[in-house]
Amino acid sequence: MTLPAVILYADRPAAQYLVGGLPLVTRHIKELHKLGVRRFYLCGVSQVPQAILRSRVPEDAILHALPCTPGNLPQQVRAFLHTPGDLLLVRGDCLIDPRLFGVLLAQTLPHWLPAPGTPAALPAAARLSSELLDAWATAGLTPWLQHHPALDLAALDNYSPSHRGPVPFYVLAVNTPVDAETATWTLIRTAQKRALDLPALLLHPFFENPLVFWLCHTRITPNQVTVFTVGLGVLVAALFLNGWLRFGVILAYAVEVLDGVDGKLARTKLQTSRFGELEHVFDFFVEHLWYLTITVFLVASTGRRELWWIGGGLMVCDLLDNLLYYTGQVWLGKQLDELGPFDRGFRLIGGRRNMYVWMFCLGFWAGIAVPTLVATLLWAILTVLVHGSRLVYHVSRRPAGSPAAAPQGPGASVHEVSE
Repeated sequence: MTLPAVILYADRPAAQYLVGGLPLVTRHIKELHKLGVRRFYLCGVSQVPQAILRSRVPEDAILHALPCTPGNLPQQVRAFLHTPGDLLLVRGDCLIDPRLFGVLLAQTLPHWLPAPGTPAALPAAARLSSELLDAWATAGLTPWLQHHPALDLAALDNYSPSHRGPVPFYVLAVNTPVDAETATWTLIRTAQKRALDLPALLLHPFFENPLVFWLCHTRITPNQVTVFTVGLGVLVAALFLNGWLRFGVILAYAVEVLDGVDGKLARTKLQTSRFGELEHVFDFFVEHLWYLTITVFLVASTGRRELWWIGGGLMVCDLLDNLLYYTGQVWLGKQLDELGPFDRGFRLIGGRRNMYVWMFCLGFWAGIAVPTLVATLLWAILTVLVHGSRLVYHVSRRPAGSPAAAPQGPGASVHEVSE
């Protein structure tokens, strides 16, 4: 359920600070638009700021400027708006987790979200009924806050399907450029997936996060990063094919890092797209192109034709593992990595591209390319056996006739496409 009207409290200069590459008010508009809100009233401005208009707000978002002042805000809102029913009030100087917007929009009982560090001040966000707005206009802010429930973040489920794990909620005040920078870093860290292998957990963030922070302040889009990454991946395949295994595997690691950058950048700058949904397809074909070109070179350089079975087996195992993940998602409603403590632990070391590139780095630079390819195949076979047995285990424990369990919680209402 969405509300027919939304108020953005935009009379503060902080509302125009760039957070994650976007003016804070624009971020609110885009996040609320994803939740179904279409009409926005910007309080505190006589006309819609050009910075907001230039930041590509959705075409069907209807923006109205309301020259309100803080002293008599509820009276002016009540005078300007004649829309029956509830409305959502959002402060333009606070970065708010969009999942909390989803909670406020879904609950019929009016709730309010405290502003960080100032519990008695105007809430960071609040669902207001017409009666509550009238009471605020006549009796003031304090009785409203004292006699109506605040949103209890500790009681909410912070599981995020798009992140494949729990993600803490955030509400941050943005009053200075330093606050805006801190808020941007919060968005970048929050954009990290929760189901990770060891390379992505231990090393990738040291390179990914600063790159995303820098890209947030440029005109470079996530799709452009994706195209560059795919091109670099094809170059790596060409290096492998021509025997440049050591140099190629270094660039392969760069591809791994960039593969995380485009997804984080898309979530941080709210620039998800249909093209981004194809990223997994590109990743799959580039990854298998690497295995193929490595195999072709090793067969040609050693004359050992049995290596075709090794390289081909690696590609088949990776395909089977992807099919097991897909089957688990369809049958159980979650990725295999999320189904239990063992599955989350095995994800850290399970066979996938990140782990294979680590193995290639060690083996190629040690001059033992063929044994490394064999070891990679053995690890891929083990991974398929583990995932296959765990899928059978979890399916067998599912109650008979039960449907696929869709993830619950406020995070379930926010869909984001990324890696």
